[in-house]
Amino acid sequence: MKKSLILAACLLAAAVLPGCGELPAEPAVSTVPAAAETVPADREATLVVYLPDDDGMHVSPRSLKVTAKEKTLKNALFQMIQLDRKSAWPILPTGLTVKDVNVKDGTAVIDLSDELKHLSGGTTAQTLFLAMFVNTATEFPNVKQVVFQMEGQPIASLGGHFDMTRPFKRDESLIRMEKK
Repeated sequence: MKKSLILAACLLAAAVLPGCGELPAEPAVSTVPAAAETVPADREATLVVYLPDDDGMHVSPRSLKVTAKEKTLKNALFQMIQLDRKSAWPILPTGLTVKDVNVKDGTAVIDLSDELKHLSGGTTAQTLFLAMFVNTATEFPNVKQVVFQMEGQPIASLGGHFDMTRPFKRDESLIRMEKK
């Protein structure tokens, strides 16, 4: 019995005494939940861009496979412009480029080159232009609306038909979802 008491006292002392002194701190191990992990840059991702339909009155989504590092709004707009240029009836003016894209508080500011002033085709082309850019931009979860600039300057109107000083929100009434 005496041996049992001595053994219990030793075990109690061994359990309590290490907490009394200061031991060097162990480095904290950071664990990242799986949902917050970053996607490797070479992993495949999907961009969704909007292009005019053959009817010339709607836009349709087109999915493009890219690497995760290429899944940016600027690249999506670049790809959209390139695909429009290759279509049978391009809407966008030759030479149009995206100079810059900035997103802050849900608003994407898209700065386009001055070739934008050569957008022709009247209100139909201007409506399709807006549908293409705004719907492509709002595919990104951090973009809720779009403001346009040309060569870093605000645009007052688009061919006199659209007030370009206001932000544009996604308009799904111009999107044709069914496949042909």
